[in-house]
Amino acid sequence: MIDTIILGIALIALLIARQGVAVAAARSAVAARLRALYTLTAMLAGLRLLTPVVPATPVVVALMTVAAWLPFAALRLVEELCRRHARRSVKLLALGGGLGFSVLAVTLGVVWSAAALLALAGFQAMMLVLMIAQMARARRDLRLAERRTLDSFLLALALTIPLALTDFTALLPDAPVRGGAIAALVMVLGSSRLADDRGTPLGLVADLAVAIGAGGVLVAIGRVVLPDVDLPTGLRLTAAGGALAALLLLIERTRDLAGQESGLTAALARVDADDMGAILSAHPLLDHARIIEGDALAAYPPASVARLLDHRVVRGDLADAETRDAACDLLLATQATHLIRLSRDPPRLLAVAAGGLAGRSLDDEIALAARLIERAA
Repeated sequence: MIDTIILGIALIALLIARQGVAVAAARSAVAARLRALYTLTAMLAGLRLLTPVVPATPVVVALMTVAAWLPFAALRLVEELCRRHARRSVKLLALGGGLGFSVLAVTLGVVWSAAALLALAGFQAMMLVLMIAQMARARRDLRLAERRTLDSFLLALALTIPLALTDFTALLPDAPVRGGAIAALVMVLGSSRLADDRGTPLGLVADLAVAIGAGGVLVAIGRVVLPDVDLPTGLRLTAAGGALAALLLLIERTRDLAGQESGLTAALARVDADDMGAILSAHPLLDHARIIEGDALAAYPPASVARLLDHRVVRGDLADAETRDAACDLLLATQATHLIRLSRDPPRLLAVAAGGLAGRSLDDEIALAARLIERAA
């Protein structure tokens, strides 16, 4: 019963998180991949809730097929976070595993042998380890904002490995709590911090501490009401309380995200508007920005550069297709999310890396900052 409650909480959290990244997904590859991962994980949670009620072959086949493709969806997200492709062998393993276990799901139907379940568990664990290794290698080549994003997700993935393995009863038949739903909550908590300036591994640890603390409080109350609560029941109560606390944290963060400010506007309000150096050092987002000029722009056709300079702030969602292609190429080359026009003649741009899930509120702040920057440049 407790496992079902936690799974229901995880499903609600996944749907909330998916809605939270929907706005950024239209122009951010990171957000789009994250939304796809949320979608598959939510489908998995929903099918697991449905299976005991409707144990029909199509439901079980769909459940195992979704489980088989989760590593592939996670790998696509990791590639975007690392700004580099995974090794060909890793891609082929993810693709082959998804196809192979999908065929196996159709073949076995409702009756999965212990060996088949262990093979699926091993495949998922192996893919998680390979993704963690790729992120660990790539982090040193990324900018500060991107590295914080990567580290948060890396920690979340590392924590999901032991939790997800407890879902396989053939592997751990006596586990008091099935940790797959808890693993989904950990992933959601970690990725929910990617869109704000608190997106750090320590932030995720703080979230988990709050959740575990809430679970401990629930156990303490349970021991007062029912003094004979045994250890397995206590663990189940801790997991349920932690899951509920995680959901409440996510709801609060999502509710505040739309109106959340990065602090950029407030920082610029306190500096001399004519002092370019002061403006760029007023906030870490601008302090780590990179000026693009001269040879860095020489590789692009002058007409494309001129079209980009028609916009004070350049993002990857420009209306004009030709200009949008040039913008996306330059954003990728500079590892930036926004380009701010410094001057038309000579052509100069400021590349700002705000993280893959920068929302509309930050777009507005950068638009205001761009006016001051261009005036002071």
